[in-house]
Amino acid sequence: MEELENKMMDELSFEDMFGDNVFESNNDEPLWDKLIQQIIDGNVIPVIGADLLIDNPSNLHKLIIDFLAKGFHLSSNPNSFSELVYDTDYTKANKKDNVYYQVNKVFANKRFAPSQRLMRLLSIRQFPFVMTTSFTPVVEQAMQAIWKDELKVMRFNNNPSENDDIKNGNDLRKPSIYYMFGKVGEGAHKYVLTDTDMLEFVSSWLSNDNKARPKNLCNELKEKYLLMLGNNYSNWLFRFIWYSMRKPDLGHGMLAYDTMDESLLNFLERAETFTKQNTSDVIDQIVARLERKLAENEETKFNKPEDNMDVFISYSRSDSDTAEKLYNELTTQGKRVWYDRNNLTDGGNFMDEIRKAIRTAKYFVPILSSNITKEKDDPHVYRNEWDQAIEVAISMGRTYIIPLAEEGFDFYRAAIPDKMQQHNAIFFSQDDGIKAVAEKIIHKMNQD
Repeated sequence: MEELENKMMDELSFEDMFGDNVFESNNDEPLWDKLIQQIIDGNVIPVIGADLLIDNPSNLHKLIIDFLAKGFHLSSNPNSFSELVYDTDYTKANKKDNVYYQVNKVFANKRFAPSQRLMRLLSIRQFPFVMTTSFTPVVEQAMQAIWKDELKVMRFNNNPSENDDIKNGNDLRKPSIYYMFGKVGEGAHKYVLTDTDMLEFVSSWLSNDNKARPKNLCNELKEKYLLMLGNNYSNWLFRFIWYSMRKPDLGHGMLAYDTMDESLLNFLERAETFTKQNTSDVIDQIVARLERKLAENEETKFNKPEDNMDVFISYSRSDSDTAEKLYNELTTQGKRVWYDRNNLTDGGNFMDEIRKAIRTAKYFVPILSSNITKEKDDPHVYRNEWDQAIEVAISMGRTYIIPLAEEGFDFYRAAIPDKMQQHNAIFFSQDDGIKAVAEKIIHKMNQD
C-alpha cells in the first residue's frame, strides 16, 4: 500500500499537488500599499509635467509651439521649442531669444483651465508641497483653487541669487508650488524652453555647489517618495532629471506614463521604481485606494498609537464637542491630528503615549473655554499636557503652541501658566463655523 502511494505521488505533477496558481500573485499590491501609506504619512511629493496640465488631448507645451509656428507661418511642424527657434523661416524673422517674449505674451493674455484629473489628484489635499517641471502656471492655478491665500509660490530660475529654497523639512508640509525649471513671465533663459536651457538647469540641479541649487530642498527630496506624473521626457533627459532629484536613492518613487521609451522603462524597473501605464487610471487608483485606507484607519485607530502628527489637540472633557469638530475639520483639510479619543490605545500607558505625541507633534492646540475657568482648582490631564507642551515650545525656538480661546476667556483667572499666556490666541465664539476656525489655525501654522 505504501509503495502504491509513493508511485502515485511520483506521477503527480506540482500543479496537481499544489494547484496551478501557487506562484500567481499581484506583485503590484505591495507597491500600491507602500505608495498609499507614504501619502498618509506625508512623504509623497508630486512632480507634475506638461502632459497632465489640461484636458485637451495635446500637451500644453505642444499647443503653444503649434500656435507660434502658425503665427510665424512656418512650413515645418516643430515638436519642440528648440526645433521652432532653429527653423530657417523663424530665424529669418526673429532672434532666438524672441521666443521667450512670445510665450510670455501668450500667458499674459490667456489662462488655461487645469485638467480634471489634476484637480482630482490635488483636491484630496494630501499634497501640500507640489513641484512642476512645466514653466506654465497651470499647476499653480490648481493649487490656488484648493489652498487659496495659503499657497506659497517658489521657483528655481538658474540664478543663485534668486533661486528659492525651503528652510527645513517642515516647509514641505506647507501649501507650496515649486517651479523646478523656472516660471513663465521672466526673461530669456530664466525658464526652460529649449534643449540648451534644460541642460543648463539640470546641470545646476546636479551641481555640488550649494549656491547653484536649492540645497535644503535637494536634501529633503532624497528622503521623499516622488510621484512623477505627466513627465514625458526623452530617455536620457528623464534620467538626468530623475537622478538630480533622487541621488543617491534612485528607486524611491513612482512614475505614471502614457507613452514611454522601452529602454527608459527598463532602467526605472531595474532601479525598483514603481511604474504604471495610463496616468488617468493611476490617479483614479490613488484616490480610491486612499479613501479605502483612510476608512480602514478610521475603524482601527483606537488600537494604533501615532506620533509625528501635525497637530495635538488638548482639551477639557467639557469641551469634547468642540474638540471633535475641530479634529474632523483639520483632518478634512489634510492635517494629521492627534486626538485622544482616536489615538490612545486600549490597555496602553496613556500618559506615556500622550507625552510622546506632544514631543513629536508639529503644533500643540489647547482649547481654552469657560470650562477651563470653572475647573481651575481641579486636577486634569490637560494641565499636564500644557506643562509638557511648554517644555517642547522652549526647545523649538518657533511657534509651537497655538491656543484656541473662546471669546471672553480670561487667561489670568483661569490659572493658565505664565508661559502659556505669552502665546497669541486664536479666539472663537460658539457661533463661528468650525471650518473658519480650522483655517485660522492652519494659517498660523503656515506663517512659520
